[in-house]
Amino acid sequence: MRTTRVRTPLGIRIAAIAIVVGALGWYVADRLDRRGNEHRLAAIASAIAGRKVKVHCPGVLGRATKSYDTVAGSVQFDADGVPADETDLRAAPCEELDALAEGRRDAQLACIERSSSCGDDVIAVAAAVDTVTHESFHLRGIADEAPTECYSLQTMHWTATQLGATDAQGRALATLLYQTNYQDMPDQYRSGACADGGKLDLNPADPRFP
Repeated sequence: MRTTRVRTPLGIRIAAIAIVVGALGWYVADRLDRRGNEHRLAAIASAIAGRKVKVHCPGVLGRATKSYDTVAGSVQFDADGVPADETDLRAAPCEELDALAEGRRDAQLACIERSSSCGDDVIAVAAAVDTVTHESFHLRGIADEAPTECYSLQTMHWTATQLGATDAQGRALATLLYQTNYQDMPDQYRSGACADGGKLDLNPADPRFP
Protein backbone atom coordinates (compact mmCIF):
# COMPACT_ATOMS: atom_id res chain seq x y z
CA MET A 1 0.00 0.00 0.00
CA ARG A 2 1.42 3.33 -1.02
CA THR A 3 1.39 6.16 1.56
CA THR A 4 0.72 9.66 0.30
CA ARG A 5 2.49 12.45 2.11
CA VAL A 6 0.70 15.75 2.57
CA ARG A 7 3.16 18.54 1.90
CA THR A 8 2.83 21.86 3.68
CA PRO A 9 2.11 24.57 1.12
CA LEU A 10 5.16 26.62 0.19
CA GLY A 11 3.52 29.86 1.29
CA ILE A 12 2.89 28.53 4.79
CA ARG A 13 6.46 27.25 5.08
CA ILE A 14 7.86 30.63 4.00
CA ALA A 15 5.60 32.43 6.47
CA ALA A 16 6.70 30.11 9.30
CA ILE A 17 10.37 30.68 8.49
CA ALA A 18 9.78 34.44 8.37
CA ILE A 19 8.15 34.36 11.79
CA VAL A 20 11.03 32.39 13.31
CA VAL A 21 13.67 34.61 11.72
CA GLY A 22 11.77 37.74 12.76
CA ALA A 23 11.41 36.54 16.35
CA LEU A 24 15.10 35.64 16.51
CA GLY A 25 16.06 39.02 15.08
CA TRP A 26 13.87 40.82 17.62
CA TYR A 27 15.38 38.79 20.47
CA VAL A 28 18.94 39.58 19.38
CA ALA A 29 18.15 43.28 18.95
CA ASP A 30 16.43 43.39 22.37
CA ARG A 31 19.40 41.68 24.01
CA LEU A 32 21.93 44.05 22.41
CA ASP A 33 19.90 47.10 23.45
CA ARG A 34 19.57 45.77 27.01
CA ARG A 35 23.29 45.04 27.25
CA GLY A 36 24.10 48.52 26.01
CA ASN A 37 21.76 50.04 28.60
CA GLU A 38 23.25 47.91 31.39
CA HIS A 39 26.78 48.93 30.42
CA ARG A 40 25.81 52.61 30.38
CA LEU A 41 24.09 52.39 33.77
CA ALA A 42 26.95 50.37 35.27
CA ALA A 43 29.36 53.21 34.49
CA ILE A 44 27.11 55.64 36.38
CA ALA A 45 26.62 53.24 39.30
CA SER A 46 30.36 52.56 39.53
CA ALA A 47 31.13 56.28 39.71
CA ILE A 48 28.68 56.72 42.60
CA ALA A 49 29.65 53.49 44.37
CA GLY A 50 33.35 54.28 44.10
CA ARG A 51 34.09 50.81 42.75
CA LYS A 52 33.29 48.70 39.72
CA VAL A 53 29.74 47.37 39.91
CA LYS A 54 27.13 46.01 37.53
CA VAL A 55 23.53 46.88 36.75
CA HIS A 56 21.14 44.17 35.64
CA CYS A 57 17.95 44.81 33.67
CA PRO A 58 15.43 42.01 33.07
CA GLY A 59 15.37 40.20 29.74
CA VAL A 60 12.30 38.96 27.91
CA LEU A 61 11.51 36.23 30.45
CA GLY A 62 12.25 38.49 33.39
CA ARG A 63 9.96 41.19 32.09
CA ALA A 64 7.17 38.66 31.78
CA THR A 65 7.59 37.02 35.19
CA LYS A 66 8.44 40.17 37.16
CA SER A 67 5.60 42.32 35.85
CA TYR A 68 3.90 42.07 39.25
CA ASP A 69 6.98 43.27 41.17
CA THR A 70 6.52 46.80 42.52
CA VAL A 71 10.07 47.13 43.88
CA ALA A 72 11.94 49.35 41.44
CA GLY A 73 15.41 48.10 42.33
CA SER A 74 17.35 46.10 44.88
CA VAL A 75 20.83 45.40 46.22
CA GLN A 76 21.64 42.39 48.37
CA PHE A 77 23.70 42.83 51.56
CA ASP A 78 25.40 39.91 53.26
CA ALA A 79 25.30 39.13 56.99
CA ASP A 80 28.23 41.48 57.57
CA GLY A 81 26.52 44.37 55.81
CA VAL A 82 28.68 44.15 52.69
CA PRO A 83 26.76 44.93 49.50
CA ALA A 84 26.81 42.76 46.39
CA ASP A 85 28.57 43.92 43.24
CA GLU A 86 25.35 44.23 41.25
CA THR A 87 21.96 45.85 41.48
CA ASP A 88 18.81 44.42 39.92
CA LEU A 89 16.53 47.02 38.38
CA ARG A 90 13.01 46.26 37.27
CA ALA A 91 11.70 46.69 33.74
CA ALA A 92 10.02 50.09 34.18
CA PRO A 93 13.09 52.08 35.35
CA CYS A 94 15.33 50.24 32.87
CA GLU A 95 13.05 51.17 29.99
CA GLU A 96 12.76 54.80 31.11
CA LEU A 97 16.52 55.18 31.52
CA ASP A 98 17.15 53.60 28.12
CA ALA A 99 14.62 55.95 26.52
CA LEU A 100 16.19 58.94 28.28
CA ALA A 101 19.67 58.05 27.03
CA GLU A 102 18.40 57.49 23.49
CA GLY A 103 16.69 60.89 23.32
CA ARG A 104 13.14 59.55 23.53
CA ARG A 105 12.31 61.66 26.59
CA ASP A 106 13.35 65.05 25.23
CA ALA A 107 9.77 66.36 25.33
CA GLN A 108 9.48 65.46 29.02
CA LEU A 109 12.81 67.12 29.80
CA ALA A 110 11.81 70.27 27.95
CA CYS A 111 8.55 70.38 29.90
CA ILE A 112 10.08 69.95 33.35
CA GLU A 113 12.54 72.74 32.59
CA ARG A 114 9.56 75.08 32.08
CA SER A 115 7.01 73.78 34.56
CA SER A 116 6.50 71.47 37.52
CA SER A 117 3.13 70.33 36.13
CA CYS A 118 4.12 67.94 33.37
CA GLY A 119 2.18 64.79 34.22
CA ASP A 120 2.95 61.25 35.27
CA ASP A 121 5.28 60.57 32.33
CA VAL A 122 7.79 63.09 33.70
CA ILE A 123 7.47 61.66 37.21
CA ALA A 124 8.25 58.23 35.69
CA VAL A 125 11.49 59.62 34.24
CA ALA A 126 12.43 61.25 37.54
CA ALA A 127 11.63 58.09 39.51
CA ALA A 128 13.77 55.98 37.17
CA VAL A 129 16.76 58.32 37.54
CA ASP A 130 16.27 58.24 41.30
CA THR A 131 16.09 54.44 41.29
CA VAL A 132 19.48 53.81 39.69
CA THR A 133 21.06 56.57 41.81
CA HIS A 134 19.51 55.21 45.00
CA GLU A 135 20.68 51.65 44.33
CA SER A 136 24.16 52.97 43.49
CA PHE A 137 24.44 54.43 46.99
CA HIS A 138 23.46 51.03 48.37
CA LEU A 139 26.28 49.56 46.27
CA ARG A 140 28.53 52.12 47.93
CA GLY A 141 27.77 50.41 51.23
CA ILE A 142 24.97 52.54 52.69
CA ALA A 143 22.22 50.21 53.87
CA ASP A 144 19.87 52.61 55.66
CA GLU A 145 17.11 53.78 53.34
CA ALA A 146 16.70 57.35 54.64
CA PRO A 147 20.25 58.60 53.99
CA THR A 148 20.40 56.54 50.79
CA GLU A 149 17.32 58.25 49.39
CA CYS A 150 18.42 61.70 50.53
CA TYR A 151 21.83 61.31 48.93
CA SER A 152 20.14 60.02 45.80
CA LEU A 153 17.88 63.06 45.54
CA GLN A 154 20.93 65.31 45.74
CA THR A 155 22.90 63.31 43.16
CA MET A 156 20.26 62.33 40.61
CA HIS A 157 20.72 65.58 38.67
CA TRP A 158 24.25 64.36 37.88
CA THR A 159 22.92 60.94 36.90
CA ALA A 160 20.46 62.63 34.55
CA THR A 161 23.27 64.57 32.85
CA GLN A 162 25.10 61.31 32.19
CA LEU A 163 22.01 60.17 30.29
CA GLY A 164 21.67 63.28 28.14
CA ALA A 165 19.80 65.81 30.28
CA THR A 166 21.15 69.27 31.05
CA ASP A 167 22.08 70.15 34.63
CA ALA A 168 19.01 72.40 34.86
CA GLN A 169 16.75 69.57 33.65
CA GLY A 170 18.33 67.12 36.07
CA ARG A 171 17.86 69.50 39.01
CA ALA A 172 14.25 70.09 37.96
CA LEU A 173 13.63 66.33 38.00
CA ALA A 174 15.16 66.08 41.49
CA THR A 175 13.10 69.01 42.78
CA LEU A 176 9.93 67.50 41.35
CA LEU A 177 10.59 64.18 43.06
CA TYR A 178 11.55 65.85 46.36
CA GLN A 179 8.33 67.88 46.40
CA THR A 180 6.05 65.02 45.37
CA ASN A 181 7.02 61.35 45.67
CA TYR A 182 9.49 61.83 48.52
CA GLN A 183 6.83 63.26 50.80
CA ASP A 184 4.68 60.13 50.32
CA MET A 185 7.45 57.56 50.79
CA PRO A 186 7.37 55.17 53.78
CA ASP A 187 8.92 56.52 56.98
CA GLN A 188 12.12 54.51 56.60
CA TYR A 189 12.90 56.39 53.38
CA ARG A 190 12.39 59.90 54.79
CA SER A 191 14.27 62.03 57.30
CA GLY A 192 13.86 65.52 58.73
CA ALA A 193 17.61 65.89 58.18
CA CYS A 194 17.05 65.64 54.44
CA ALA A 195 16.79 69.40 53.93
CA ASP A 196 18.90 72.41 53.04
CA GLY A 197 21.56 72.67 55.77
CA GLY A 198 20.38 69.42 57.37
CA LYS A 199 22.64 66.64 58.58
CA LEU A 200 22.18 64.76 55.30
CA ASP A 201 22.89 67.79 53.10
CA LEU A 202 25.87 66.81 50.95
CA ASN A 203 26.60 70.44 50.01
CA PRO A 204 25.58 72.68 52.93
CA ALA A 205 27.29 75.69 51.35
CA ASP A 206 25.06 75.39 48.29
CA PRO A 207 21.59 76.92 48.84
CA ARG A 208 20.11 74.67 46.15
CA PHE A 209 18.43 71.59 47.54
CA PRO A 210 18.11 68.80 46.73
